Amino acid sequence: MSQFNWTYLAPSGKKHHVGLFHGDRTGHVMIYCNSKVVLVDFKVRETKSYSIFIEEELCEIGIERQADRFVYGFDINKDVDTPLNRKRKAIDKKHLQQGVGFLAVLGVLVFLAVVILGRMGDGQNQPSLAALLAASGKVTNAKVFLSDPDKATYNFIANGKVYSEKTAYELGIDIILENGMPLEDGDEFLVKYSSTKPEFHQIQFNRPTENQIGIYKGRATEKYQTLHPNESMEYCNCLTDVAYELDGVNGYAKFYLQDQDYYQNPRYNKDSFHRLVRSIPFQKEVESRCWEMK
Repeated sequence: MSQFNWTYLAPSGKKHHVGLFHGDRTGHVMIYCNSKVVLVDFKVRETKSYSIFIEEELCEIGIERQADRFVYGFDINKDVDTPLNRKRKAIDKKHLQQGVGFLAVLGVLVFLAVVILGRMGDGQNQPSLAALLAASGKVTNAKVFLSDPDKATYNFIANGKVYSEKTAYELGIDIILENGMPLEDGDEFLVKYSSTKPEFHQIQFNRPTENQIGIYKGRATEKYQTLHPNESMEYCNCLTDVAYELDGVNGYAKFYLQDQDYYQNPRYNKDSFHRLVRSIPFQKEVESRCWEMK
């Protein structure tokens, strides 16, 4: 499934988060704004565009088919005859820029004031995230996206709405999770959210989905087979099966990062891989289950 996010700063100074989902197999399209679904279309397999109003602004979301892939875009239509565009043409460019700048600063100040006053007024009465999740927590799947310029983000659906959140992981650097596997675009993990207030949620990177565990296996097996091209794929699959049974996802990480030196990754590297594959439990399982596949 293709997914894109845009942040639109309206003339009022308010940020609006616009997102698009486009199914790879079904072609179904869903567009949402600020976590509210605003448009749904079905079986979109050719170039198409959609128009939505955000405040007074006419925004256009385009889906363009290029050979075997789709390209997505978000634009503001400043040419069509709308009340806001008529105002733009009637105001001097310099005054317009000053007005937008003033509104943007004012919006930020109002937002900060609301947040600060809200915390001062009822912060002590607000239940903590841990308390909410413990009292009314539910679990669903979340998908990670690396399309944001700065941070890895994740999306999930609860009560028919899409929720999006930035993670603590900054892009532009190698992201290795606690389980040892790198974080990649499209990875899936469980997210726990409050059934009464889904905006209170927490992704659990230590709990990959069943599908994600299968993806980890594929990455680990492919890496081992690449580094040992004379081994059969059946044999490589058997080795990573044994690694997972003995060491969980950490076993996949040791196979996936087996070409890393200690200074590159002190926890998962050549040494940790060799300790695993040379251990007696591993060798016994390989001898009984995998040797004939070699």
